[in-house]
Amino acid sequence: MFGLCNGIATGITGSFVVPGVMYLQAIGLSKDELIQAMGILFTLSTVALAIALQNASLLTLESGIASGLAVVPAIIGMMVGQRVRSRLSEAAFRRYFLLSLGALGLYIIINAA
Repeated sequence: MFGLCNGIATGITGSFVVPGVMYLQAIGLSKDELIQAMGILFTLSTVALAIALQNASLLTLESGIASGLAVVPAIIGMMVGQRVRSRLSEAAFRRYFLLSLGALGLYIIINAA
């Protein structure tokens, strides 16, 4: 049931974050468990999106190459994030994590108008 709700909310918002990450945060995972679970959620969501785009003939070779190249800065960001996360306490991580979710929500609201 959660998967169906997550799929509908993802389709409506255009963001993998809603409500999957909020659910993962709410169940009280540690900061490292939360990041791992988010990685799994984002990977599965991205693979499903790629399959859907390919089935609709919307995933071209050019967009695939561009997406592949975009992985490089994403990996660099993940490495930096790991270092920052290792230095944060659980409480500080939760605070910054929730502030980031709030900022993402505001961004979506502002750009939807």
